Amino acid sequence: MGASSDSRSTSSAGRGVAASGEPDREARPPTVADWVWAAACAAALLPVTVVELVREAGEAPDAVWLAGTIVLFVVLHLTVVVRRRSPRLALFGASAVMLLLTVASLPGTSSIAVLLPSSAAYLVFVFTAAASDDPWADVPSIVLGLLGAALITAVAIAHGPVPEARALISLGGFLVASIAAAWALGRYRRESRRKRAAQELGRRQSAELRLQGERAAVADERRRIGRELHDVISHSLAVMVAQAEASRVLLDRDETRARTAIEHVVSTGRTAMTDMRGLLAVLAEPPARAGAAAADAASPEPREPSPGFAELAALVERSAALGRAAVLTETGVPRPVSPGTALTVYRVVQESLTNTLKHTAPPTTSEVRLAWTTDGLVVTVVDDGALPAGQTSPSPVAPGRGIRGMRDRVEQAGGHFESGAGPHGGWQVRATFPDPEAVAHD
Repeated sequence: MGASSDSRSTSSAGRGVAASGEPDREARPPTVADWVWAAACAAALLPVTVVELVREAGEAPDAVWLAGTIVLFVVLHLTVVVRRRSPRLALFGASAVMLLLTVASLPGTSSIAVLLPSSAAYLVFVFTAAASDDPWADVPSIVLGLLGAALITAVAIAHGPVPEARALISLGGFLVASIAAAWALGRYRRESRRKRAAQELGRRQSAELRLQGERAAVADERRRIGRELHDVISHSLAVMVAQAEASRVLLDRDETRARTAIEHVVSTGRTAMTDMRGLLAVLAEPPARAGAAAADAASPEPREPSPGFAELAALVERSAALGRAAVLTETGVPRPVSPGTALTVYRVVQESLTNTLKHTAPPTTSEVRLAWTTDGLVVTVVDDGALPAGQTSPSPVAPGRGIRGMRDRVEQAGGHFESGAGPHGGWQVRATFPDPEAVAHD
């Protein structure tokens, strides 16, 4: 009784309970809604109860019994105000009031006061206790309710002539059913609240996982762009410095070759600027929006630099300078590969040629070999670079950012990467990729 009307009030019944199951002593005081609910319950039941008490007391009522009984009903209705603040104490207090009303209904009194309408307010306490998260209120509510139903039935039997068995069963069944219904509705309310809380927690966790995934994707993109920037800037600057040094040496000797070297500097700078613009476009690209995928698919403008095999010859040619020879050889029958593999091959060759320019003294010869085999593609970059002037022993071999970047790229493409001293001196880089046709269908 009163379960549907009290649903909003009991929606926060568990808020005053700590995680350990104990009531929260810092729970807020009764709200206006609590007072309104208690007043509505009293206004609906208490007047009828008082009228019935006066009528059954007769013309010469026991004033003490009548006043005491009315006071007990008023206390019962007032206790409704604090039922959410402390469901356990409110239940026990209401149970004590109902016990006193049962005593006031013993044989010799004017009426069975405990069966009057205001007693139905006890169902509100059973509902609230069952809806709370306090285990010391949930279980006692059904136990005390059923014990009270049995005690009231016994008092009804003892109060007057023994009723018919059918009437006795009806009274006991009605009381038990009322208590059970209030308790079941409270438990349903609590489980519904818990289910909503679990769903909300699931949504929050899902949102957190999505956020973590987005952060990981951003971190991966930053690392990828970092590798791209390293490859573009490092190689371009190394080539430009080498060509600029060559033009300075040839300026007074061979103006034509000096002019060619300067043209190489300009060409390399423009290529680097184009690649940089592509990378910056990726960085400046706004977050994807709904429906943007179709627009992006229709846009012919490239989102990022994606050089491949077609650009290898120009790359090797730009790496050649005064005292720096670079050749490209290709054996076997070329087959289609995925754009990712083509870009990886390009970056491996680019970084290897850059390392030769940066870490060896001229004259040097670098050879880039592409070997197409039945098992896949083998890319080898080897140079015969000597140590810089004044250095008598090789530097300790410690993989730097470029070596790590090449290894990561090759392994992400499903290949195998090796680097170390060349068979005839210098340095050698070797990257082996699986069957290109299989890679193209990944």
